[in-house]
Amino acid sequence: MKATMSVFWLAVVCTFLFPLYWMLSMSFKNKGEAYDNPFGIPQSWDVLNFSEALSKYHFFVYFKNSLIYTSGTIVLTLMAGSMLAYCLSRMSWKLNGTALIYISLGLIVPIEVVVIPLFQLIKGLHLKESYLGLILPYTGFSLASCVLMLYAFLRTLPKELEEASCIDGTNVYQMFFRIIFPIVLPALVTQSVLVFMRIWNEFPLAFIIASKDQFRPLTVGLLGFFVNVGVSDWGLIAASMLLSSLPTIIVYLIGNEKIEQALTAGAILK
Repeated sequence: MKATMSVFWLAVVCTFLFPLYWMLSMSFKNKGEAYDNPFGIPQSWDVLNFSEALSKYHFFVYFKNSLIYTSGTIVLTLMAGSMLAYCLSRMSWKLNGTALIYISLGLIVPIEVVVIPLFQLIKGLHLKESYLGLILPYTGFSLASCVLMLYAFLRTLPKELEEASCIDGTNVYQMFFRIIFPIVLPALVTQSVLVFMRIWNEFPLAFIIASKDQFRPLTVGLLGFFVNVGVSDWGLIAASMLLSSLPTIIVYLIGNEKIEQALTAGAILK
């Protein structure tokens, strides 16, 4: 039984790693070898695909845009989400429970359901061709998971922290930024990794809102590159895919333990 489970999990791991292997090996093959040897190890490691992808595919422009969207979303989400989670978990007010339920509903509303009214709203606010046109919706959709995770984390802190700080004469803002914020910093790092991976790979909303090339992130720019190149040069396509996926892979390798901690954080939510 143990050997069977080992073989099963080995097959699962190979299934998940095979697309990454295919993309990596294909990116070093020329056009002819990509068709003659699609799944094998490259016979001649050709790096021209990467230089050609960087020259034809506006990688640095799209990379800058994706970096602006992800960093802006992370900053706004962590600031607003941590303050709201603090209010919901540490303060008693009339609509506390109702606000928590309302925030929880954000977990079950996908972007595709509200994309049309959201597009009309962004267009009416004249934010369509701007970075805020995507940063603000991204922040709104990221707040629910951020608030609930930090809410569960803050519920475990002793209330004596606030009592001691009140005796020292601090107000609520000093209490949050000087005492609570440093304590929840590990949870904020975890949430930063999750938000980064979600926003960096987001496609539907970016495809609709960022119509101009100068505001397109990597995911939308990659689609335009595929349309221009077609399916005749798989080595070039794989190289551009690898360049676009590399930041996400690096962030995941650095923060995979943080993601595992985030998956169990909701177990203490009560």
